[in-house]
Amino acid sequence: MSMTAPEYLRHLIGLMDGESRTTFSIWRLPEPGGDPTKRGETFIQAAGSADKLAIEARVMTSDGTSHLFAVGRQEPHNGETTTVPISDKRMVRVFTNEIFTADEAAVIFMTFYLTDAVAQPYQLREIDVSVPQSEER
Repeated sequence: MSMTAPEYLRHLIGLMDGESRTTFSIWRLPEPGGDPTKRGETFIQAAGSADKLAIEARVMTSDGTSHLFAVGRQEPHNGETTTVPISDKRMVRVFTNEIFTADEAAVIFMTFYLTDAVAQPYQLREIDVSVPQSEER
């Protein structure tokens, strides 16, 4: 039985358990037939477990450069944060409106796969990579 691309993405993201499988990423090759281990300018990645995922995306902005963003719902957050495991030794801290289930993440990933962007109704919060975003457990 073969799966459609959305079903396959949902299956892979659903395997994330927050312990042995904590991250999942997709990116375009910089050139057709290029080295699959080298990321292009844009990518999307999830960390955590299938019921508690943080999503980050590096997307092209209007100035023609790529920036890293946390993906979140349009709903306002109250400043409360939560931590999500990104490895057995590290966690990332995100706002509560930036936590997704595998079902939600699969839709965001499929849209990114098709368009190289994160679509409405989601918002992007730029991540300042000069400031540590993760913390030791």
